[in-house]
Amino acid sequence: MQQQETFTTREQFDRYWNENYVPLTYEDVREAYEDFVKASKQHIFLSDYEENGQVSRDDFMDNLTQSAQFAFQDSLTEAFYDKNPDLYETAFAIYEEEQMNGKGSSNIAATFHEEYNRMYREFLLDMFDELFI
Repeated sequence: MQQQETFTTREQFDRYWNENYVPLTYEDVREAYEDFVKASKQHIFLSDYEENGQVSRDDFMDNLTQSAQFAFQDSLTEAFYDKNPDLYETAFAIYEEEQMNGKGSSNIAATFHEEYNRMYREFLLDMFDELFI
């Protein structure tokens, strides 16, 4: 693993990212996502949203239960770590260091967070298309 101190700028981290990142696909989380939905009998939404009967692709992510959000995030984190353990640990170490030193706005590892959020959204849409349409 690269030492966290090596990265003092986002550009340095981005170079490391581009050299080492192994991309994920929906296939990496499919089983975990779909197993959770099946185990919950598709009741993964806030009750008032679900009872309204208007579950839609446009806004379902805003209406996931907390347990569904945690399950999907945990599954994505596990899949990311399985393919990119050094990148994950490095990004997390940078984040912790920034928080402890009050430099939370420097965003050295922002690329990690941006990619994680992009995948989370994309994979949830894929899951919705598979199970709810």
